[in-house]
Amino acid sequence: MADREPCRLYLVTPPELVSGGVLLRDFLPLFESALKAADVACLLIAAPLDTRDVDVEAVAQPLIQAAQAREVAALLSSRAALAKTLGADGVHLDLRLASAADATRTYREARKTLAEDAIVGALCPPERHLAMELAELGADYIGFDLSAPEAADLIAWWGEMMTVPSIAFGRIDPAAAAALARSGADFIAPEPEVWSRVDPAGELAKLQAAIRAG
Repeated sequence: MADREPCRLYLVTPPELVSGGVLLRDFLPLFESALKAADVACLLIAAPLDTRDVDVEAVAQPLIQAAQAREVAALLSSRAALAKTLGADGVHLDLRLASAADATRTYREARKTLAEDAIVGALCPPERHLAMELAELGADYIGFDLSAPEAADLIAWWGEMMTVPSIAFGRIDPAAAAALARSGADFIAPEPEVWSRVDPAGELAKLQAAIRAG
């Protein structure tokens, strides 16, 4: 772990953003404030799988531009072809419920669709084998969902054994962020509900401070 870069934040947009439940004109200032408050490495533009590409594009394009202008990587969830069309930095694949065969096939298809230097990351179930297999195939990061009791221990093991970056996704308070950073998590991805709090930038700043202090 000594050779790893400092842990950074990975932000996820509210899923309601593409449906209009959260307005883009309201979210953009929150995002800009977050970038000023914390060290943000990546923005994942999340959208349910049944959302039309045209609806994703309407919110993704301005967000991609805003993120990349601040040297923050912008990813789309699941849609590799649309990510390529819009000039996003890559794609995030949620493979928690996929079989090993389906997960590796989905990864290979996304990698084939995107440019060689594009980011293809995977959120995996809390077990080692599939995560290691995807890392060996070339995944740029492996994510683990902290709602699984074994996830925190798995992240610590991953930090000791693997060089591919790990991301901790979930309900994360400052104490948990500090512990995860100490244990080897490369990125912390707080739950999207952080955007609905009174002061999202302030909440993210607290996580940032805890990561640095940890």
